[in-house]
Amino acid sequence: MQLPTKTRGRLRARAQLEHTTYPALIDAMLDGREEAEFWAALAAGPPPTDSELNDIDTAFDATATDGDPQ
Repeated sequence: MQLPTKTRGRLRARAQLEHTTYPALIDAMLDGREEAEFWAALAAGPPPTDSELNDIDTAFDATATDGDPQ
């Protein structure tokens, strides 16, 4: 697929601004888009139940000391 000249110019300018390459810039843009979609989908869903929140707390507590000296 051929990109329009205007789009290539915008990508080139942005890549230079961020001191990166086209592929790295596009990957970062896609990562950001996917992350935004993930959080939007999560926010649109039902809130977690008390049981789910307890499971999350338990999982966090189990890993809260990872890397701490014993």
